[in-house]
Amino acid sequence: FSLNGPTQQRHRANTRFYMSSVLEPASQSSSTRMSDFQRRMKGIVKRNGVANGRKVVGTSRSAPERPANLKVAHTLEEYKDQLDESSGKIVVVRFFATWCKACKAIQPSFYRMAALYPHITFVEVPVTNHNANLHQGLEVPSLPYGHIYYPDAGLVEEMKISKKYFPGLVKKVRWYDSGLCGLDEFVPEDSDDDAAAEKEN
Repeated sequence: FSLNGPTQQRHRANTRFYMSSVLEPASQSSSTRMSDFQRRMKGIVKRNGVANGRKVVGTSRSAPERPANLKVAHTLEEYKDQLDESSGKIVVVRFFATWCKACKAIQPSFYRMAALYPHITFVEVPVTNHNANLHQGLEVPSLPYGHIYYPDAGLVEEMKISKKYFPGLVKKVRWYDSGLCGLDEFVPEDSDDDAAAEKEN
């Protein structure tokens, strides 16, 4: 069975249509030099989206329903606006990319968590061709990545939130929401210096 001919051409045309919402040509008038992080992000988006002919936006599966307290920020201005609008609230942020398998794997869990905490603001920040500098400016080292902001304290947690680490995000959101945390998990073991000081006393 072969997809040569009109069927394959239609498939390719559809792929280009879906990608048009993700990849837009970079402005030629910009004279600023791209950082290494921006170059890598743009290269990854292009490789995974266009070069392989993969459909990034518009999947056959129905997307999970977005809770009302889950916002999306595409630019630094939108990101700041979301934080300003949510002053006095806990804010949980997920940095992700549409082509990232690890990001897709935790999306349903992130949406469920947002539904469980309607009084907390959840923000998603996707990597696009035009906002890689936003992720770099916020020192996001990998994807998916999470931030937690607490009222009057600002950014209090930064962490990896892939499937392996996602339970840690859930635990910390629960702690900040309840105002209680498991300090026993953070008590360091006695060092040799501490033990020697106790013997002297």
